[in-house]
Amino acid sequence: MDKSDNQNVEQKLYEFWDKEDLFAANPDSDKKPYSLLMPPPNVNGELHLGHAMEQSIMDALARFKRMQGFDVLLLPGVDHAGILFEGTFNKILEKEGLSKYKLGREEWLKRAWQYKEEVYNSFHKTWTVMGISADWSREVFTLDPKVQKAVLAEFKAFWDQDLLYKGAYIVQWCPKCGTAIEDLEMEYQDREEKLYFVKYQIEGTDEYVTVATARPETIYADTGIATYPNHPKFSKFVGKNAVNPLNGNKLPIFEDERVEKDFGTGALKITPGHDPLDYEIGKDHNLSILHAVDKAGKMTDLTEDLSGLKIGEAREKAAGKLETAEAIEKVEDYTHSVPVCERCKTTVEPLISEEWFVKMKPLAEKALKHIKEVNFLPKNYEKILSDWYKEIHDWSISRSLWWGHQIPVWYCQECNPNHEVGKDKDMVIFLDKPKEPCKTCKGSTWVQDEQVLDTWFSSGLWPMATLGWPEETSELKKYYPWDFETSAPEIKYLWISRMIMLGLWFKDEIPFKNQFFHGMLRDLQGRKFSKSLGNGISPYDLVNQWGVDATRMALYTYSVPGRDSKVSRQIMDERCKNFRNFSTKLKNIHRFIYELKPEDAAEVSDYSHDDDTEIIQHLNGLIDAVTKNIENYQLHLATEELYDFIWHKLADSYIEWSKKRRSDAQPCLEYVFETCLKLLHPFMPFLTEELYQKLPEHQKSIILAPWPETK
Repeated sequence: MDKSDNQNVEQKLYEFWDKEDLFAANPDSDKKPYSLLMPPPNVNGELHLGHAMEQSIMDALARFKRMQGFDVLLLPGVDHAGILFEGTFNKILEKEGLSKYKLGREEWLKRAWQYKEEVYNSFHKTWTVMGISADWSREVFTLDPKVQKAVLAEFKAFWDQDLLYKGAYIVQWCPKCGTAIEDLEMEYQDREEKLYFVKYQIEGTDEYVTVATARPETIYADTGIATYPNHPKFSKFVGKNAVNPLNGNKLPIFEDERVEKDFGTGALKITPGHDPLDYEIGKDHNLSILHAVDKAGKMTDLTEDLSGLKIGEAREKAAGKLETAEAIEKVEDYTHSVPVCERCKTTVEPLISEEWFVKMKPLAEKALKHIKEVNFLPKNYEKILSDWYKEIHDWSISRSLWWGHQIPVWYCQECNPNHEVGKDKDMVIFLDKPKEPCKTCKGSTWVQDEQVLDTWFSSGLWPMATLGWPEETSELKKYYPWDFETSAPEIKYLWISRMIMLGLWFKDEIPFKNQFFHGMLRDLQGRKFSKSLGNGISPYDLVNQWGVDATRMALYTYSVPGRDSKVSRQIMDERCKNFRNFSTKLKNIHRFIYELKPEDAAEVSDYSHDDDTEIIQHLNGLIDAVTKNIENYQLHLATEELYDFIWHKLADSYIEWSKKRRSDAQPCLEYVFETCLKLLHPFMPFLTEELYQKLPEHQKSIILAPWPETK
């Protein structure tokens, strides 16, 4: 069979499954439920190898549980991916000479939704190509009305519980994405830069305190100098003022135990507007906050003749001005880790910005009390998440974007033009714009908060919102908490930890019973696959070359819990080729047993012959091993067992023995082969269905066949 014929068979089989509604869950069924929640891929992404492995793992479990007689819900969905989607879409607009601001919010959103539909439709092709047996009638998008309803309930509950506040605080700001991001959404790059040792003259003397900094351009925003306690050289200056070498401002000198003794000179310039530690120190010492860099990543008017310059250029000019002023003691080469946005790789700028925050300590404390109720694979992730909960900080949930759930807060523009919030302020939290005039000024000019909620604010509700929460639906009652969830380790804090916290906070239950962290697939240099590196491997290419079943089997070899793997196209081709040959072996076994069946073949067997007894014993062992390994989420071991039995014990040994007593061995051959098809179905759904349909006696689909038991 050539490639096109094979793809046609796969397509027809999938259409058959879908038409017969074989993937549908039934909350009214008396069957015991088993629920699996698919991690929603980003709406602007294409299927990559990690997605294919993740989805194949979930599908194998879903098919296995259906055959065991469970009412299985494998629920699919897609995430709106706020920052990533908006960045991608804006690039498309730029090619047309447009921008979000030229279009305006309403027109921009209209076109964004059109683009979303184009990309969204490709996900169905992705999933169906890989044979994913999801209940498509329940598919969810994170901007759907049912999710919006849940998000609004979440937001209002936090407000009513005094866990939600708005204020100007230091945040991590991505100048390119144009929004605040979480610490967890940053990566770190080692960079070789210059470390400038800058002299700050003590007011009224010829003495000075020297400070080491990699950012001379921010000196304009300095508001203090801190030294570690009892500094042998600089403690005599405590209580005095230093003079800013670039603008002449007076800077108070004080001690603070948070200053590192081993960095630079043991003295630290405090720039509260541009460094998280400086912000905390400045707050404790009542320092003012100034800004040398704006949200576009350019210098502000505070920096005088550097105003409007990009940071890199401003750094060089600031260093030159310090040199001219004879304020540089020395310059050293300096290698340090610089935070960048994980999405666009732009250097992140700590800035003061007015944002919405959720107090996370109460949620984290509750999660810590119940985290042992989740079965983590690997087990060490329980401690990893527990340690993170203990050190958690408040969650910045607002984003300066247009794509997402717009914050459901309206302000009276007439008496609250600064959009202040508080229980005593004129604001409301409703789904719809207020219809009544403002109670304070009787005005009716209501303005909605322009920001949107962090993507993870809605994704954190994924286990509940997909089942209809805050309504107590029949789906929520039956399928929550979910039996199985999987994820790459890289979003353990962003997503998994938040689902646990939010599930416990709003439902008083863990969101899932089993959390499986699969390993990451990387290139041979250990790097993540990415478009920018050009090192990706397209699952479509593998499927087109080797077929879905062979591709899935190759991916299961990498499904060891928590273990990263290095792969290349050559390695994947070799593994896929091996499993395509395995498919051919299965077809040949089928042909030998059924198409070459002797006319005088026995109808039944007592399995008394030694050869029959031996293969049945091996088969019983296979049934036990495959069942146990799937239930323990060791899919790589289950497929190894199947491969070894079918190729070696069945094909190489028993079939060869059976040729000497072909007629008598026929019943045993048929039983063993049919059992193998059922055991193999979760992993190779298309070929097993194709061969199952050719058996003399069979059900409508192998999906409906019972899971094998030992005899």
